[in-house]
Amino acid sequence: MAKKNSEQKLPAYMQDIYGEIYTNLQKCARFDNDFNCRLRTFFQYDNLVDEVLANIKPHERVLQLGIVFGNEIDRIALRIGNYGAYNIVDICGAQIARCEEKYGELFPALKFFLQNAAELSFKQEYDAVICFMLLNELPPATKAKVVNNALQAVREGGKAIFVDYHRPAVGHPLRYFVRMYNRLYHPFAEKLWDLSIDSYATEADAFIWEKKTFFGGMYQFLTATRKKMPTSYETETPAFLSER
Repeated sequence: MAKKNSEQKLPAYMQDIYGEIYTNLQKCARFDNDFNCRLRTFFQYDNLVDEVLANIKPHERVLQLGIVFGNEIDRIALRIGNYGAYNIVDICGAQIARCEEKYGELFPALKFFLQNAAELSFKQEYDAVICFMLLNELPPATKAKVVNNALQAVREGGKAIFVDYHRPAVGHPLRYFVRMYNRLYHPFAEKLWDLSIDSYATEADAFIWEKKTFFGGMYQFLTATRKKMPTSYETETPAFLSER
């Protein structure tokens, strides 16, 4: 099912920070279940996936940057159906192999590609590009590359969908607990408190940005819809006006 590119070298920070979470299949099995995903998101997981589904139509071409745990992939594949395209890229060969075995030929539109999301070659091909809880795991410079690659892969009228952490409200009872937890286990997540995702975009004005937050601002759902360029017919001045 996967496109057999040459093996991607994993960044050093992945091993240093996340250990074998993504390379050890036994550890993956502990994380890859719906209850674990709900627990780690304070039971916001289903709400966030629901928002993604609300922005995807059957038979669309969809690109996802990064394999995720839980039922998000299953639900999106079901929404797209057999006649669209659901391509998922990931830098980790172990994750690609795990998902190939997990899904087999269950979803005909679903295909996995061994590729670094920071070095994508796709450009304006997709109706939707999904970046689900990925940016919080990336250093700032890599965040910028992934955001811009996601945007470049969106066709006119299509949208990039970003789901990730966000700065909680000042009075949020878990604000400081989450800050300390992230500093210990997700050191790149706090940058999403400090900078908005659209600030990483080099061509932000080419998109219409809309954001929702969940659980007192702790999580964000952000869409960037590529503006349609006016056609020559729309920009042409009618003759009777040009003569006035």
